[in-house]
Amino acid sequence: MACLSCGTGYGYWLPIAPVLILACFTFSCASAPRTQLPPYPAVQKKKPDVRVQDLEKRIHRIINAERSKQGLNELSWNNNLAGIARAHSRDMGKRNYFSHNSPEGRDFFHRYQQAGYSCAIRVNKVIHQGAENIALNNLYDSVTTVNGRAFYDWNSGEHIAETTVRGWMHSPGHKKNILTPHWKSEGIGIFISPDDKIYITQNFC
Repeated sequence: MACLSCGTGYGYWLPIAPVLILACFTFSCASAPRTQLPPYPAVQKKKPDVRVQDLEKRIHRIINAERSKQGLNELSWNNNLAGIARAHSRDMGKRNYFSHNSPEGRDFFHRYQQAGYSCAIRVNKVIHQGAENIALNNLYDSVTTVNGRAFYDWNSGEHIAETTVRGWMHSPGHKKNILTPHWKSEGIGIFISPDDKIYITQNFC
């Protein structure tokens, strides 16, 4: 399974230009395909029926559990942010890139504006206008080939959600976004590509 992720956020001092931009972070948990014999699976596992909206809400619940551990308010589910997040995940999957910035150089703040969504949370002299985490996961961890037949180690929706949040929580930039006290809501958007990659975008306000 290849798991990559990035996190970024913006904050603005009034009335000047943006002063807070979090860096992009990555993590990797890649495992090489297994080809040795024996042992090998006796029965081919069935490809799981991972439903995108169920997976989005599962990740959302785990995020709120992490915030609760720190005594923070739970984030409400924001359909507008979820729509923006889904569009970005779909664009990454369709055009085969993984970044906060589209190939045209457009970031999440531009996507908020294009969707007609405005985020403005004032904390003292700073107005925070949102943040974003992204992750790349897989429907399977590994594949074993026996006599030309492939046996996939498929992941459950629960496992995908847990490994996604665990990866974010082990990355300082993503963890900071998740545990930022002043966020009130989030939206999570997922796209599963034909090659079984899972593109995940999380937007905050």
